[in-house]
Amino acid sequence: MSNKYLTIDDLRNKAAKRIPKLAFDYLDGGAGTEANITRNRRGFDNITLYPEYLRDVTDRSQKATVFGKEYDAPIGVSPVGLANLIWPKVDSYLANMAKKRNIPYLLSAVGTTSIETIANIAEDNAWFQLYVPDQDNICFDLIRRAKESGIKVLVLTVDIPEPSKRLRDIRNNFTLPFKMTPKVIMDIALKPNWAISTLLNGTPRFENLVPYMNDAKEGTSLSVAQALQVSARLGEDFINRIRDAWDGHLVIKGILTKKSAEASVRIGADGIIVSNHGGRQLDSGPSSIEVLPDIFKTVGSKLTVMLDSGIRSGPDIVKAFASGAAITFSGRSFVFGVGALGEKGGNHVLDIMVKEVDQTLAQIGCDNILNLDEGYINSS
Repeated sequence: MSNKYLTIDDLRNKAAKRIPKLAFDYLDGGAGTEANITRNRRGFDNITLYPEYLRDVTDRSQKATVFGKEYDAPIGVSPVGLANLIWPKVDSYLANMAKKRNIPYLLSAVGTTSIETIANIAEDNAWFQLYVPDQDNICFDLIRRAKESGIKVLVLTVDIPEPSKRLRDIRNNFTLPFKMTPKVIMDIALKPNWAISTLLNGTPRFENLVPYMNDAKEGTSLSVAQALQVSARLGEDFINRIRDAWDGHLVIKGILTKKSAEASVRIGADGIIVSNHGGRQLDSGPSSIEVLPDIFKTVGSKLTVMLDSGIRSGPDIVKAFASGAAITFSGRSFVFGVGALGEKGGNHVLDIMVKEVDQTLAQIGCDNILNLDEGYINSS
């Protein structure tokens, strides 16, 4: 592992120098004042781990099993919309890494690579994240395509009843296609590697949504794509229709309360992802890690509980497992890696995480990440 980029923050800082500001801010930013992003990090920082040394931890395992499949690391790649805008071919690079390293890869419905392409690359490591548009035919056709592509896990994201107010994007006048103002042109000119790579690979399109748009130009339209991912009608009755249409594992993503977790059980979900959308939706909401323990105690015996939002290190992963998570996910970290280092960036991020998890398990006297529980942590 390179000594130059030892942390996710190192990779983030490098990526910021290689990517145009308005694209980097789209990835890095959050809702409102971004207090929820800060809260995500503070939530992990407020948890300490108890070191235990009078134990034999010569052999240590961090394998995680979800829905009967064993993964080689305790973290997967979260869905990132518009990933190929951040760096061309991000989706494919990370899907390929996920398959080779045997971790889950979640493709976003507003990703810039198609379900069919990612399923072919990641195979049984591919999961699909579904947003529910107002048009039923689009929703259920996406489900059909995922099923026919061989995907076994459908992740239904429920936390976008309305677009959030993202100040960085508003101030940058962020839209697709870019409005080529002198400021934007200068910014792109100062990022030649990104500009050349994007020119060679073409303007990113919302490939999963292109079949449902009126013409080819709409495939690159941010406003059209956003209209297809926002839904305020995700009550239990409608989700039951999705449950009936999907015969694989169904995961509900965006759960932050015990009531929502209990509703997920009633719907018949196989799992939930405790997530605040990386701080990109409700700026006044809680961090994922702070609500995880109570949610796990409430429904952990009835479905698989996972966590997303705020993961930036191996100790974060260990804290999440000790709080009840069966596996964790991160999106920004992996995309920062590709933005900084290109195709090899995803592997570098996973190397950092895996090494830090192993070191942390040794320090706290735990030989298997699956044996972690609240006895290893202090969250007061």
